[in-house]
Amino acid sequence: MRTTPWRTLLALLAVLSLVAAACGDSDDADDAGDAATESAEEAVDDGEDAVSDAADAAGEAVEETEEAAAEAAAAVEGAADAADREGWPSELRFAVVPSQEEQQQSDQYQPVLDILEAELGSPIECSFATDYAGVIEAMIAGNLDMAQFGPFSYVIATGNGADIVPIAIGQEGDAPASYRSYGITQAGNEEITSLADFAARNVCFVDPGSTSGFLFPSAGLLGEGIDPETGVSGTFAGGHDASALSVANGTCEAGFAYDSMVTARLIGEGDLTGVVDTIEDETVNEADAELKIVWQSPPLPNSPVAIQAGFPQTFIDAVTDVYVNELNADRFLAEGYCTQEQYDAGECSIAEEGATQYLPVTNDLYDGIRFVCEQTGSARCEG
Repeated sequence: MRTTPWRTLLALLAVLSLVAAACGDSDDADDAGDAATESAEEAVDDGEDAVSDAADAAGEAVEETEEAAAEAAAAVEGAADAADREGWPSELRFAVVPSQEEQQQSDQYQPVLDILEAELGSPIECSFATDYAGVIEAMIAGNLDMAQFGPFSYVIATGNGADIVPIAIGQEGDAPASYRSYGITQAGNEEITSLADFAARNVCFVDPGSTSGFLFPSAGLLGEGIDPETGVSGTFAGGHDASALSVANGTCEAGFAYDSMVTARLIGEGDLTGVVDTIEDETVNEADAELKIVWQSPPLPNSPVAIQAGFPQTFIDAVTDVYVNELNADRFLAEGYCTQEQYDAGECSIAEEGATQYLPVTNDLYDGIRFVCEQTGSARCEG
């Protein structure tokens, strides 16, 4: 065991007191020894207090140094973050092309907006457009920062000067990131059994900028020798829900809408009771069905989210990261945007095409849309 200087001093003084006691008067020696011992003990106590005070001071100095180092590190990190965020918008202007009634779209997209705001640290001004052209024109003019396009409206925008890049595409579970256009009529209409029977009928399209609600239906009609501009009496309903419901209530004899709007969404929301699928096997509640599917398009790539290319790459990367790594069923469940039951059933979705996650996407995925534009020669492709 290590002996401290103070312990050594105490021992030495004790010896001296014993020697003094042996050489002189015993009472005086005892008094002298006691005094010496007391003085030695006081000296030891004072020394230990000094050591303790020194240790405390050293500890405080270390803590202050560590705090200063932490503050310096935080300052460096903050400066780095500030540098990384240079050029980021103070507010993100976001828009969504129409597919159904505005309030329903707003409800479906709110979780996306909440998570984007939380992760990016910037407020988002979101608008739900009444037509595709408004979103296209705003992106071309730079009046929007980011938009949820349809495939065709994205192609129109990029073909007419919008300097934008696609960053993400929605996917439903493990299903392919694609969908189809459906040609529909009333379930009891025995005069319309195929796309060829749309000729000279009152037909509901969705919007001139809609992929599944106009472009591919136009290509399908042309394939049957029907000019989509003159061979039918066309009406633009404005949304996929409005197109399908217009057919169901007889406003249009036939029409077009994207697949899950007809077979799932409107039925799930109680707007339709059922549908008969004459092409594949998506019949729902046949006995009370209001619609009948008589045509389907080839698979179409899902709708892209696109952002202005002029932003710093750090911002584009940050937004892409949120979509690809944060906007998914696990996060939706954790945030309370869906229930455990929905999650277990693969129905934990927050976007209108049933997306439960987002994947990275590149511009060339939409070359097939451009090809159909070339084949149809549609003036709509030119904006």
